[in-house]
Amino acid sequence: MAVLLLLAAAAVMASSAQLDEKFYSNSCPSVEAVVRKEMVRALGAAPSLAGPLLRMHFHDCFVRGCDGSVLLDSAGNSTAEKDATPNQTLRGFGFVERAK
Repeated sequence: MAVLLLLAAAAVMASSAQLDEKFYSNSCPSVEAVVRKEMVRALGAAPSLAGPLLRMHFHDCFVRGCDGSVLLDSAGNSTAEKDATPNQTLRGFGFVERAK
């Protein structure tokens, strides 16, 4: 039991070490304000977009963690996660592009 707890703690620490809350603090310090402003504008114009954006986030995080891979376009012979069958009905990509 102690070994299992130790392994679980190590896995949690390893996964959290990959994320950095201040990643854009130097390259784009206003990123949070820009995204918040775009989110308020988009949801003010189309409140029904909130659900699809949450669903897109779920689909991105479900496979190998939250890495934004569902936003990538297919290239060459490889099919991107965005174009996979379960993700064909996702909406909100235009909003994400405007925010970027």
